Amino acid sequence: MLSEVKLNAYRRMTPEQRWREVEELMQIAWQDLLALPEEERNRRLAIVRAEHDQSDAVLLARLRECP
Repeated sequence: MLSEVKLNAYRRMTPEQRWREVEELMQIAWQDLLALPEEERNRRLAIVRAEHDQSDAVLLARLRECP
């Protein structure tokens, strides 16, 4: 959990500052993913894709239930 100090710092950030932080974190995550052996990288990406496909399927099922 984030400290109150860190939460307050985030609250004072502009949307642009928050977005820059998100971009930095995405860049770090991407670099870490690319540093993995190809087999492990592909395994992790397959998991993410499967979770995404499952999420899409649930969303579509719920939308089909709408009048």
